[in-house]
Amino acid sequence: MATNIYLSLGGNLGNTLEIFKNVYPILEKKIGPILHFSSLYQTKAWGNTQQADFLNQVLELSTDLNPQELITQLLGIETELGRVRKQTWEARIIDLDILFYGNQIVQESNLQIPHPFLPQRKFVLIPLAEIAPNLIHPILQKSIATLLIDCPDSSEVKQLEL
Repeated sequence: MATNIYLSLGGNLGNTLEIFKNVYPILEKKIGPILHFSSLYQTKAWGNTQQADFLNQVLELSTDLNPQELITQLLGIETELGRVRKQTWEARIIDLDILFYGNQIVQESNLQIPHPFLPQRKFVLIPLAEIAPNLIHPILQKSIATLLIDCPDSSEVKQLEL
């Protein structure tokens, strides 16, 4: 049975717009159909701020994969597109994060769903609120719109006009 999931896309190395365009058909082939795309947003780097701005986007997809199969596929797609993981919060070609997997809560050593940093990151909350403002966080029991209002992150998130 298919489950609706939300993924965040991020990147700041190479031609990120082109990389995002290239990842959509890969996601549809390996994960499932894309149901909604947020706009693209430009943001300052989070965590390690001494690097280029990021482009970020949130997608809603439908998948038949379970959470572990999903994370395995996403990590494989990142590698396929050239991502090399060396340190936390480094510059990257592509970052694919699972924000929500239906209303499931997953707490495993290699996977936490909902994404644990989601309530603190405007660069994820703003595009997520664009496509799913009434989605309820299954742990916090608050809507995405409310989490965005309550978010302590003061960084600028600029919607791109394409």
